[in-house]
Amino acid sequence: MLASSEQLRPSYDIVIVGAGSAGCVLAHRLGRAGRNVLVIEAGGKANLPAVSVPPQWPTLSGSRLDWRYSTVPQAGLGGRIVPYPRGKVVGGSSVINALAYQAGHPAAYDRWPAGWRHADLLPYFKRAETFSGGANASRGGDGPLHVLSLGDARDRTAVASAFIAAAQERGFAMTPDVGGAVTTGVAWNQLSIKGHARDDAATAFLDSLEGSVDLLVDAQVIGLVIERGRCLGVRLAGQTVRPEGEVLLCAGAIDSPRLLMVSGVGPADALRALDIAVTADIPGVGANLEDHLLLAGVAFRARREVTPSHYNHADALLYVPHAKAGESPDHLIMCLSLPFVQPAVGALPPPAYTLVPCLMRPSSRGSVRLASADPMAPALIDPNYLSDPRDLESLSAAVRLTREIGAASSFADWRAEEVYPGRSWEDQASQHDFVRRAARSFHHPVGTCRIGAVVDTALRIQGVAGLRVIDASVLPGLPAAMINAAVTAVAERASDLVLGG
Repeated sequence: MLASSEQLRPSYDIVIVGAGSAGCVLAHRLGRAGRNVLVIEAGGKANLPAVSVPPQWPTLSGSRLDWRYSTVPQAGLGGRIVPYPRGKVVGGSSVINALAYQAGHPAAYDRWPAGWRHADLLPYFKRAETFSGGANASRGGDGPLHVLSLGDARDRTAVASAFIAAAQERGFAMTPDVGGAVTTGVAWNQLSIKGHARDDAATAFLDSLEGSVDLLVDAQVIGLVIERGRCLGVRLAGQTVRPEGEVLLCAGAIDSPRLLMVSGVGPADALRALDIAVTADIPGVGANLEDHLLLAGVAFRARREVTPSHYNHADALLYVPHAKAGESPDHLIMCLSLPFVQPAVGALPPPAYTLVPCLMRPSSRGSVRLASADPMAPALIDPNYLSDPRDLESLSAAVRLTREIGAASSFADWRAEEVYPGRSWEDQASQHDFVRRAARSFHHPVGTCRIGAVVDTALRIQGVAGLRVIDASVLPGLPAAMINAAVTAVAERASDLVLGG
């Protein structure tokens, strides 16, 4: 299965660019259906011991498994440049992320085009997973990816138990399975874990494959071969690979639009300005970048040592129900059993714990643009955080609620002092200043090749035959949760579309 450039077969039915979550799912399903598939990945195999150890996930950002991207200066965050980790490894960002795996509220999907709504994707969420609580109407029981509810674990942190009690004290109901039929309320986290080890896209979908799928690693695609309105293959350094059938672009919300644009597919004026020949004028390529924001953090000095998490440090969380029944939540609040504060906010020595509010429905939109025509140059990533004033107000409201939960009597045995925002949370100006200093990416970019603007509902590039985009970039909006489950389900359904021709 692992191939060198000299070992490639004379022909392949399908070439997949990128072995991230979507690419691994597609390789698994297409390979099992007997297609000859080549998967090309710029990174290598996950060879750091920390990958398999859930609490060590923070050490993976900035490691050799990370592209180490960063944003352009963000005016809404006081000009800060924000790190933007993306997995450069077989398994993609599922190898370096915080392991959270939840589908989120159905209403977020029901804003998507027909064919991609919650009812359409539910069978694929179920097909992909083996849930620790067993199969039911909302959960899968025999899929490749293992999902652990910490409600089924016995070694959760005590501070997370206090958070659950504090949220209930403030009137929020306990939800037994936040990835199931009820997706709001306070709950134990759900993570992609098998046994006590990370179960990422590679371990779940690729490692068991043999035969018809070849994996070419440490090989960066530098462009797409497009002639007379058809994608004929992909360019590597010194080599071109041309499949008999389609090219499936699965390089993610940053690099899929970048590869399209360096290949001449994108906004014509911007491409011509870089002396790139235009093969398809599609203004939506690279536009409409959406990303969840979180705030690090509403922080507390603890009365005693906080026991470290055996999982991802956020054993419990609260999806705050929307004021309007049936709508997806605006806010998520996570309880972290460690200090988690932006340097721009200040220091927080242990013992400490942090409550982290997250903006789940941002109104701000950004972009991914080319820095130059150089196919090896990183893209210019501009999430445009807090450019819409509604986001600033929404995050401020989330901080107010988070502080109320942190002040609940259920935390009395833990809470020595609220360190941040503390006394800096006074008038509106000081509140907005704290939000701007504490906000950072949740690392959930979507939308830069979205359905309806760049690809059709079969994920085919408009005006270019033989080419589909299948990854987070095609999502028409953010799910009301971390995005890995959504990307996995989209790729599962896309595999059926590819197999169906």
